[in-house]
Amino acid sequence: MSITALLFRWREEPMISFSGNFQTNNFNEIFQFLILLCSTLCIPLSVEYIECTEMAIPEFLLFVLTATLGGMFLCGANDLITIFVAPECFSLCSYLLSGYTKKDVRSNEATTKYLLMGRASSSILVHGFSWLYGSSGGEIELQEIVNGLINTQMYNSPGISIALIFITIGIGRVSSLSHKEPTKQRSPCHNKYDVWH
Repeated sequence: MSITALLFRWREEPMISFSGNFQTNNFNEIFQFLILLCSTLCIPLSVEYIECTEMAIPEFLLFVLTATLGGMFLCGANDLITIFVAPECFSLCSYLLSGYTKKDVRSNEATTKYLLMGRASSSILVHGFSWLYGSSGGEIELQEIVNGLINTQMYNSPGISIALIFITIGIGRVSSLSHKEPTKQRSPCHNKYDVWH
């Protein structure tokens, strides 16, 4: 139903909503469509995993759909707060999915490692956002940040370089680009000869 709603909205004018925190245009809708398509395909493809772990389907669906919601909000994020909260919603569901089999010790270990590494990367991301917020003169909307950097002549300052380094590291870690350790421990229907356990 959401995919159909996106297709009907394709030719409409760009819209900014939630007091400027969220914007929709055709470019955002392409990525929202891809996220919806992936989550729609993920659910039927996960049936074997759910049967193997003998866990409840509603929990699994809740985690997948909440991660989808976070990804959709991230596509249209227009300020620093939304850019922070949307990946947190997405990554928190990933942490919970890695610990989906609560009785498995390795699943609990993976979730703990994932959660600790995720919180560290979130703090790095917020630190970068605070540098950007301060350098732009106290603005949180993306266009206002650009205008603030131009008005205060701070766009060539070392503070912006530091902010971009922290933001790049934080987003890279939040989006699981470097979360290799916990995720390799989770494989459905693993056997005792599996090399990754």
